[in-house]
Amino acid sequence: GYTNAGKSTLFNRLTGATVLAEDMLFATLDPTMRAIALPGLDKAILSDTVGFISDLPTQLVAAFRATLEEVVAADIVLHVRDMANPDAAMHKREVLEVLGELGVLEEGEGAIPIIEVWNKWDLLDPERLTELEALAAHDPDIVPLSAVTGQGVAALVARLGTFLTVGSRVHRLS
Repeated sequence: GYTNAGKSTLFNRLTGATVLAEDMLFATLDPTMRAIALPGLDKAILSDTVGFISDLPTQLVAAFRATLEEVVAADIVLHVRDMANPDAAMHKREVLEVLGELGVLEEGEGAIPIIEVWNKWDLLDPERLTELEALAAHDPDIVPLSAVTGQGVAALVARLGTFLTVGSRVHRLS
């Protein structure tokens, strides 16, 4: 997600970690990974990456892209979005542009699915909340939540568990 969308706050909530989660550019410079348990899985690895930013100075572009290397190998990408930010739509376009350049948005066999995590639900005014609830209700790849309050986090955990175990089989050994 874009800078200050709440990626590190969500990471901390899901993993119990205490990575720096501040409202500032490049609060997360190095990817951080932690194991988490999900429904149907004993262990999955969650990675917290650097936030996207527009008009990045040329000298920093290579370093920025290098921090996203594990995204290309992911089983699923969580695109954390700050839905209280008036520029949320522009931020989405910029994130998807970079993910496309990295090859993450390839179609067909081997495509990496993306779940949009609509964060900062607790900061939305009632009118915007109603509007977004209607949109999210029709798209299973959107999970609204508040990383700060925890509202909706259980739904995200359930969605991840379901996605990562689809097609799994139980084997009984005797």
